[in-house]
Amino acid sequence: MKTNSSYPICARTTLAVLLFLIGLTLFCALPFIGTRAQLPSNIIPFSGTFDTTSAYPCGSTPNTFVVPPGQARIIVNVNATVPTNDLAVTLIGPPPTNDVLHTEDNGVGNEAFDYEGSPVPAGTYTVQVCASANPLAPFTQPYTYTGVFTYNDTAVSSSCQANFTETLPPAPTDNRPKIGYENFEAPGVLTQITQTSSGVYTVEYLGRSAIEPSIGVDWKTNVTAYQSDLETLFVTFGSNGLASWVNRRAPTSQFIDSDPILFTDRQTGRTFASELTLLSPDTVKISYTDDDGQTWVPNQTGGIASAVDHETIGGGVYRQDLTAVPPVVVPPHSPTYPNAVYYCSQDLETALCSRSDDGGLTYGPSIPMYVAVQCGGLHGHVKVAPDGTVYLPNRDCSGTQTLIVSENNGVTWSIRPVNTCTWAAKPSLVGTGDDPAVSVDASGRVYFAFSNFGTSGGVAVSEDKGQTWKNMYDVGAVYGAKNVAFPAATAGDAGRAAIAFYGSTTPNGTTTGDSNTTTFTGVWHLYIAHTFDGGNTWTTSDATPTMPMQRGGLLRGGGADVVRNLCDFFDITIDNQGRVLVGYDNGCAGGPCSQAAPTAHGNAYSVTATIARQSSGRRMLAAFDPTAPTSAPGMPSVTQRRVNGVVYLGWNEADTGNLPITKYSILRSTTTGAETTLTNISGSQTSYTDTTATDPTKTYYYKVVAFNRVGKSLPSNEVAAPYVGTTCDGLIIHRNDPSHPEAFAGGILTSAPKGPTPAPVPTPPVLATAVPQLLIDYISVAEPPSQPGYFLFKMKVENLNSLPANSRWRIAWDYSPRTAPDTEIYYVGMTMGDAGTQPTFEYGTLADAGVPAVLLLSETPINPAAQGSYSPDGTITINVPKADVGNPQVGDLLGAIGGKTITGDTPETKTLERSTTFVDHTFIKGNSDNSYPAATYTVAGNAVCAQPTPSPTPKKKPH
Repeated sequence: MKTNSSYPICARTTLAVLLFLIGLTLFCALPFIGTRAQLPSNIIPFSGTFDTTSAYPCGSTPNTFVVPPGQARIIVNVNATVPTNDLAVTLIGPPPTNDVLHTEDNGVGNEAFDYEGSPVPAGTYTVQVCASANPLAPFTQPYTYTGVFTYNDTAVSSSCQANFTETLPPAPTDNRPKIGYENFEAPGVLTQITQTSSGVYTVEYLGRSAIEPSIGVDWKTNVTAYQSDLETLFVTFGSNGLASWVNRRAPTSQFIDSDPILFTDRQTGRTFASELTLLSPDTVKISYTDDDGQTWVPNQTGGIASAVDHETIGGGVYRQDLTAVPPVVVPPHSPTYPNAVYYCSQDLETALCSRSDDGGLTYGPSIPMYVAVQCGGLHGHVKVAPDGTVYLPNRDCSGTQTLIVSENNGVTWSIRPVNTCTWAAKPSLVGTGDDPAVSVDASGRVYFAFSNFGTSGGVAVSEDKGQTWKNMYDVGAVYGAKNVAFPAATAGDAGRAAIAFYGSTTPNGTTTGDSNTTTFTGVWHLYIAHTFDGGNTWTTSDATPTMPMQRGGLLRGGGADVVRNLCDFFDITIDNQGRVLVGYDNGCAGGPCSQAAPTAHGNAYSVTATIARQSSGRRMLAAFDPTAPTSAPGMPSVTQRRVNGVVYLGWNEADTGNLPITKYSILRSTTTGAETTLTNISGSQTSYTDTTATDPTKTYYYKVVAFNRVGKSLPSNEVAAPYVGTTCDGLIIHRNDPSHPEAFAGGILTSAPKGPTPAPVPTPPVLATAVPQLLIDYISVAEPPSQPGYFLFKMKVENLNSLPANSRWRIAWDYSPRTAPDTEIYYVGMTMGDAGTQPTFEYGTLADAGVPAVLLLSETPINPAAQGSYSPDGTITINVPKADVGNPQVGDLLGAIGGKTITGDTPETKTLERSTTFVDHTFIKGNSDNSYPAATYTVAGNAVCAQPTPSPTPKKKPH
């Protein structure tokens, strides 16, 4: 019986996830789907029926293959037609000895292995497929299989011993003007969703589940595509400096899926959106669009063969080299689409890549690139060079971060460790690590970005396709980065490349905690490094200089911890004028988190779609370089929080125009879009406190403008500061929008909306019978002065004239105590049992119920008889001692505060919470914040809420 480790969903989904879905423990079917891709002579498909009665030697018909002289390795990959049929594969050497060289019996329906020699002896080899010696389950007809036998002349090699050091040399500094950025966040608007990743038909806030985003730009229109979860967002940047976002998801982005990936081919303008099917069958669903999502074309019927994790799509020209041995020629391909498209993914033990020769309509066989004896499964995103060479970065091949290279259009692959012979790229030792990235400039120069030991931002350069390496530097050293995660890379003209990464200047330690857990005391910023001379010098920018994009830990590896809100990667690209764009997910969205003190414990745990877009400095395309070294500032990125009659503004200014900021103008209005100057403040400030916004009946709107001696920025994003109460009586964390279909007319969606094909536009929902007692109006948090040491949680529903039996009303939040980091989620709530009984009130902890592939939380009460009450007007009130829920201190953050209602409880389900069973919710379905605005509360203490005295609007200060 084989066993496999398991991790919850995101990019590190593993086979145990699938087991839950099909009731087994393993499923790795990789059938070959051949259409237009031509099969080279050294890739030989085979098939047959295996003997289910015996392990090797058995009665199955052997398969024979002739291997010519000069080959370095043999790769065998076999898949059972029925994925649960547990087979084993044996390789037998050539006559006269016919030695048994290897038996692979570690998978279930798939076995793959690599056999290497120096060289592999020429001759006739035999592959026999038999039953596993320890079959997982009874065999099911048909007992057939398909496979591929591959030989080639490349194997793992390194020209010198790897020398690892945690401290790489700091990158030499490019002293020319720095590169500036502006940040654009998806607007907080409700958008109709045909399906969410929880399987619900409803609406969601746009871009608020931006896990593992990927980004591309259509160079024909300069429209940016941003893919995450089941959304494909298309973003247009206007002349007013603001961004327009719209969701035009692919029809193949549908429940249940994981690992969304997007790729846009710069040359053709075609954008591909892909989702792995989680994970039964072992299939990927891909669509492409040539008009920025207005119409989509689904790919190969039923999806292409894929592995279980880490999918990636890339594309570019075909490679041709008639001087190579054997010659590399362009294969027959579509006359209407010039480029190759590559789809790669990893199956824990084997990584495979398919090529499409008809623009992505169909794909050829899944060709192994490496197996577990050579490399770990985790790889980054595939890139195609201007000459057609294909590159895939891997985090660990024999202990070194490595580049996997194909110089013959994906037919064979070489493994080339990143090693300068002075320094070598060490895999991250933080958690289970993260993926490296690769980019290729117009000259073919390769840039490899990696997290060295997990603690520094490494980069290395190769000018011979990864055969040798040079210029291995730490591009985060200039900011003192001590933890680095999720590098991403892009490139443009010859010598020009950019690398982005999340970094923290706080090291791991006994007093600072572990950056992989909630114990970490540091914060994270988005850094972007640029080279304009082929990696000889670098200039690095902090795109989030004053407000972080994550607080506390950032998990690298699998798991369901709250610090895994950003999952495993983000992405970077350039537009048709050479601007760098970084598509990332902001884990500290909103004023409470972004403006918190450095000592604050906690985080927003948001997953907000954000783009950092280059706004000044040299471009990746030299033709668009600015003519002057300085410029007007870029737009600030502004957040707000309104607490106890005071509005607090804070902002990031990531583009000073390479000059000092001389002042900021604060604009304000009580009407959206009508802001006028309220006051001017010093250019050294990046925050402002407005004590004159005292009218509780009004929403105040703000913008900020930056000035330097060249000029002024465009006005920033507008932020709205509605009155949401006080910390004494209750600060409203979230109020459901009336257009939310679960609030409108008291209905919920009971069936999938039907829309036209291919455009996934739902028709109006079918509404169920109203249950007003379960429809949430708002949730709030207070710290009453009359109850020192207590929180007061409130939920307001439409009414509670009667209480539906077997129902629950819950508020949950993320907070991991400093002294108990294994506790991450707390809840409070009211519970109604059988009809005729009295409700009870409780608070406790939530934790993953341990069901693979399903976000199912289990309640453990701390106090099942808490102080609470309800009133017929629909208000539920519960008092909770702070000491019982982690003892958060003043300034700490309660993140992802969400309300939910559940009905129809049974004895088996009464302590379980799953998003698909919620009657209503405030858009937080698990342990990440998917709501707008971010549902975060800053602990204020049980002090009296003294309202400021209204005063006249201040006059503008001269500067």
